[in-house]
Amino acid sequence: MKRLVKRTGAVFTLLVMVALAPRARASDGDWLTVPPSQPVAEGKPLFEQKGCAHCHNIWGDESEKRVGPDLGQQGTWRDLMQFAGSLWNHTPTMIAKMREREIERSTISPDEMRKLSAYLFFIKFLDKPGEVERGRELFEQRTCARCHQLAGHGGTTGPRLDELKDSVSSFFMAQALWNHGPEMAAKMEQLRITRPHLEADDIRHLVAAIRGATRKAGLLELAYTQPASPRAGQGLFQEKGCIKCHAIAGAGGTIGPDLGKPRLQPRVGALAAALWNHGPPMWENMLRNGIRFPQLDDRETADLLTYLNFLQYMGEPGDANRGREIFHEKSCSKCHDAGGQGPDLAATDAVESPSHWASAMWNHATAMEKRMREARFTWPQFGDDEMRDLVAFLRSGRGNK
Repeated sequence: MKRLVKRTGAVFTLLVMVALAPRARASDGDWLTVPPSQPVAEGKPLFEQKGCAHCHNIWGDESEKRVGPDLGQQGTWRDLMQFAGSLWNHTPTMIAKMREREIERSTISPDEMRKLSAYLFFIKFLDKPGEVERGRELFEQRTCARCHQLAGHGGTTGPRLDELKDSVSSFFMAQALWNHGPEMAAKMEQLRITRPHLEADDIRHLVAAIRGATRKAGLLELAYTQPASPRAGQGLFQEKGCIKCHAIAGAGGTIGPDLGKPRLQPRVGALAAALWNHGPPMWENMLRNGIRFPQLDDRETADLLTYLNFLQYMGEPGDANRGREIFHEKSCSKCHDAGGQGPDLAATDAVESPSHWASAMWNHATAMEKRMREARFTWPQFGDDEMRDLVAFLRSGRGNK
C-alpha cells in the first residue's frame, strides 16, 4: 500500500536543520583517496529500502518501464559531485511525481548516500547487453575463429568458447585477454595471424555471442554474483606492480599514461579491449624494466578494473573562485547570505564531503522547494562541474560570513 507523503514542519525550521552543528573539518583529501568497499553488497539493498525502485529500474525491459529513467541505461554524471548536481536538477520533478503517487520521501544519511551512489556508479560501469548476431560477425572479423570454436565453427588451437557460455562476462574476457595475452600473441605470430584491434563495444557483442542470449537479467545477475571492491582494487594496483608504470593523479610511474586523469567513464568491455590493444607495448616495457608479468584471478580482475573506474567517481577538487561566482549567479546568496533565511552553508556538515552535500540537499529538498516556490524563485540548474566549484568555494572558508 502506498503511504502518504509526510507533512513537513515550518520551512525555516527545516532549512536551519541543514546546519545541525558546526562541523569539525576533516582532511580535504579523505573522500578523494578512499574508494568504496562493496558497491553492490552495500548499495543494492538501499536502492530498495529507500524507495528508489518505486520510480526507477535497473536494466528493465519495456514491460517494466517506470515513471523515472532506467538508471542502468541513463545518466550522464561521472562522479559523486555530478550525481549530487543531477539530484538537485531533477528535484522539483521528483517531488511532484512522489506527491502524485503518494510515495513517502525517505531520508538518506551521508553514509547511505555514498553507498547508494557507488552502487549506481558501478551499474553504469557494466556493459550494456550486446547483440548476438553482431558478436558472431566480430568472431569472424577479429579472427577469433582461427583459433577458437563457437557454435561448432572455428579452429581448435584455443579452447572451445561454447563450453564457457555460462560464466562469460566482460570481466571474464578482460581476465582471459590479459592472462593469456602473451601466449596468444606468440601463437598468432607463429600462425601468421594479424593481431586484431578491438573497439570499445566489441567485447559486449562477443560476450552475447558466446552466451548465446541477450537477456539483460542474466548478465546483471552474473555481475551481482561477482561483486567487486574498488578498495581492494586500490591495494592490487600496488601489489600487482601497476604503479610502477602508471600514476594515479601524478603519483606513480611515468612509463604509461596517468590513469587518474579525468575522462569519460569507460565500461568494463572498453577496459578489456584497451588491455588487449595495448598489451604488446606494455609487455615490452615490463620486460625492459624487469617488472614481473602479473596474473589476475576472477576477483582480482573485477576489483582492479572497478578501482580504475571509481577513480572518476571520487572526483577532484573544484575551483573555489568560480564557485564564488556560481554562489551569486545561481541565487544561493538570496537565502544563504548574511541575513538570509537559510543557514550559513560554509559552517555546516553539508560541505564535509560530496556524500554529505548530496544527503543534505536530498533530505531538505522538500522544504527548499516549498520556500522557493512561495518566494517565486526559479529553481537553478547546475551543469558539469558547477556544483563541485560551489562546494569548493564554501569549503575554502570564504563563504557567506
